[in-house]
Amino acid sequence: MEIFKPEEVVVMIDADVAALRRASVDLTLLTWGTPGDPLVLLLHGFPDSAHTWDRLGPELAANGRYVVAPFTRGYAPSGLARDDDYSLVSLIDDVVAVHRWAGGDARAVLIGHDWGGAIADAAAAAHPDLFERVVLIAIPPLPAILALSGPAHFRAALRQLPRSWYMPVLNVPILSDLLGRRLIDRLWSSWRHSPDRDARGNAHAALPDRRRRRAAFSYYRALWNPCFHRRRRELPRQWNLLRSRRSVPTLLIQGADDTCGLASTSAHALDHLPPGSRRTVVPDSGHFAHLDQPDAISRCILGYLKGTSRDHT
Repeated sequence: MEIFKPEEVVVMIDADVAALRRASVDLTLLTWGTPGDPLVLLLHGFPDSAHTWDRLGPELAANGRYVVAPFTRGYAPSGLARDDDYSLVSLIDDVVAVHRWAGGDARAVLIGHDWGGAIADAAAAAHPDLFERVVLIAIPPLPAILALSGPAHFRAALRQLPRSWYMPVLNVPILSDLLGRRLIDRLWSSWRHSPDRDARGNAHAALPDRRRRRAAFSYYRALWNPCFHRRRRELPRQWNLLRSRRSVPTLLIQGADDTCGLASTSAHALDHLPPGSRRTVVPDSGHFAHLDQPDAISRCILGYLKGTSRDHT
């Protein structure tokens, strides 16, 4: 396996921070553990940063994993996309580039929270040969979200609708730009089960100005509104990724008190996942379950990974 493509350059900033320079974007990566150990990629959500994994990353490394957590494109200190592309396809390409740089193989695991979970789910669907397990925190697989539009889940969709109030806001550039920092504060206040000023501060540091916030908002716009998609020819591929049957076993983790997504809304998600998938609801935790109950989340994830049974010999 090649370590990186000729157009990709890796710079080690210090022992635990690297910069991956791609043609489309420069990515900053946090790392824990020993290169060569089975790879785990940690993908943060919105509005957040790679520092959301400062507790889980070392735990996984202590259990024999090489852990890499990128600041996804647009989130400082990673760069803004040079082509202004924040589509799901481009985010998957970034994940594959990080997997390649880190020397990942088919034993690699993807763990994502919120938007990072959407990226993890789609990346594993697009490249099932690269990943052995997926862990999604606070988000079901994308096909389960699409299924809410069907008649069988009409009532669940109605209950979810007021919790997703921010999505239409993010798709109106003038309104979301106007709200800016206040919108991020509102989401943290309503989603976090237990207050943590440092965690919220990390989110603001990753989205310190209008350009950065606009990049993060563009994730939503490029996913649901074709008008904001920079790679129109990739729209059929993106649509297929949203609805295709998943083949990589997945652990779903839901905070019991999540005010962004109802625990009951994700109950049908296992219908869209392969054998070996599981779902767990964590008490006394909200949307940021990995911050509210870090020990419980670590035990849950490590227990699931130790149950790995796929043969890669």
